[in-house]
Amino acid sequence: MSHRFTPVFLLFLIVCLFTFPRFLPADSEILIVVTPTVENAPQGSVVEKADTSFSDIITVGPESTGLIDTEETLRHASSVDLSDYGGATPSPLSVRGSNFQQTLIMIDGIPLNQVTGDIVDLSRYVMPDIEQIEVIRGSNSAVFGKAAMGGVVNLVTADPSPTDEYELTASQGTYGYGLYHGHLSMRAGEIGILANLTRSFADYDFRYEREDGSSARRDNNGYENTSGLFKAVFDASGWKTSLTGNRIIQENGSPGGEGTAGVITPDDSVITVQDMYVAETGHDISGNESVKLRTWMIANRTSTESVFGDSRQKLVDRALSLSYARKVGIFALRPSMEYLHERMDSDDYGVHSRGTASGVLSTGIDLDPVSLELTGRYDDSSEFDERWSYHTGAAWKVFRHVQLKANAGSGYREPTMGQLYAPSSWYTFIQNPDLEPEKSLGFDIGPVVTFNGFGIGANYFRTTYRDLIKMDYPEPETFTYINVDKVLAQGMEASVWASPLENIMLSANYILSRYTYESGQYEGNELGQKPSQVLNLQTDLYEEIADRAMTVTLSYQLRGRAYEDEANTERTDNRYLVNAAVLYDVGPNANVSFKVDNLLDDRSPEYVSTTDWGSFYYPVAGRTYRFAAKMRF
Repeated sequence: MSHRFTPVFLLFLIVCLFTFPRFLPADSEILIVVTPTVENAPQGSVVEKADTSFSDIITVGPESTGLIDTEETLRHASSVDLSDYGGATPSPLSVRGSNFQQTLIMIDGIPLNQVTGDIVDLSRYVMPDIEQIEVIRGSNSAVFGKAAMGGVVNLVTADPSPTDEYELTASQGTYGYGLYHGHLSMRAGEIGILANLTRSFADYDFRYEREDGSSARRDNNGYENTSGLFKAVFDASGWKTSLTGNRIIQENGSPGGEGTAGVITPDDSVITVQDMYVAETGHDISGNESVKLRTWMIANRTSTESVFGDSRQKLVDRALSLSYARKVGIFALRPSMEYLHERMDSDDYGVHSRGTASGVLSTGIDLDPVSLELTGRYDDSSEFDERWSYHTGAAWKVFRHVQLKANAGSGYREPTMGQLYAPSSWYTFIQNPDLEPEKSLGFDIGPVVTFNGFGIGANYFRTTYRDLIKMDYPEPETFTYINVDKVLAQGMEASVWASPLENIMLSANYILSRYTYESGQYEGNELGQKPSQVLNLQTDLYEEIADRAMTVTLSYQLRGRAYEDEANTERTDNRYLVNAAVLYDVGPNANVSFKVDNLLDDRSPEYVSTTDWGSFYYPVAGRTYRFAAKMRF
């Protein structure tokens, strides 16, 4: 994957510096903000469905989206574990110690978790398309459905703006990184239209040091991504309607890992085409009564070229949902129904499908100063037994600026089709008809304090996971999946922000956690690859230079040591990451920005797995640079 876009970027920068329409204001902005609440939630938001839950709302300033990746944005929330795999290899995301299959990832409230059980590749979803990211913590399958065991991450795409907007963004950086983004938002009569087109790419062919002291280049580590997003919003005789279409075409290299158990695949590649279509309409029957209808489809077509053989796979998810809301006195009732159909057509796994019909009843009770949320969910799956899940939460306004929150809820995750119908190229796979869904039960409690210019929050959480699904080898050269271990996840989360002066913002968040086996061979041991603590610190300074606004951001992350194996014999090193960025408004319609990541050049691998067959790790890049320019018309 070679790219020769540098002249285009330089030309774009010159245009930004010397073209200044007069009608756009020059406002500086914070680079990344992590807050516990959101006001005026955009259309794809889901955080209001879990008012009492502990949540993070992550926003990237609209002038800074050329600098920031989706993965990097999420790493600013300490409860999110998203290891750096050093390039094209997708990184698994988890919340509060759950694994990536136990964390529900959505876009505009639509599940992205694949029925095969594969990792959701967040690099497909570019920040210029995303208005905010919501992280909702805790077991909450009752509200959001299966896989919401540790938490929910929802990517919220931008809506059409009320006025006409035309923007161009260009960015270039270390290791062949480039991004070009065009944004159009306009009104055509009563219809609001948004159209985005983004092209991003990187080679990531950085050098790294091997365990024996020699160095190597991480080849076949690049990606190319083209994304198109279209939205139309209009009012059809009192029905507020939106239509969304999104196509993503991505080609990834497959560099493999390193170490004695590593597999280098210098010629492998994965090409994915994802299409998403959403139609939604809602009607306010009265001031206290509304109804909403939604249907959507996501289709993923993947072609893999590998030294182990080529394969093709198609996944199609379709859903139809109906929801109703009514407020009667102190009660708010929100019943809903949904049917989800999942289908897989794979060279490796064969052709399979399953459907799930769900009914949800959520009740809010306003007993000022206490508010309660009670949710029950019934799921009837074509492949597994019917299941009930619940969530209950309370928020008590103890004083004017102090609120106490508490939540308890259950979660579950059905076995993936990858675990039910695994390919048997090398080993004989034995199906397990008794394989059951994984289950979770958790609670959290803590205060939230908010003043003008200052806020602080903390909570304790505890979640038990049962019937975890693991691979088993009942006979030589055979394997199957079974329900085995029980795991306990517990810890403390805290966040604080302050604005001591008008031009300074300080923020911090921290998690101290422990994830241990409560049964099985490794009872009492901690899970591997789970950092014991994560600390984020950030300072934002606003100034004016030559009558133009400027923002300077400095951030620090401590990523604590993690065990490399379930026997708890080896640990990774602590990782210390320092990043800095500057954004400057060069004119009323244009700005430029510059960012340096990993100033300390810390190359300690974040993911290391030690087994009886040797050590395996993903090399990470050192210090990186990125430059961006944005222009509005």
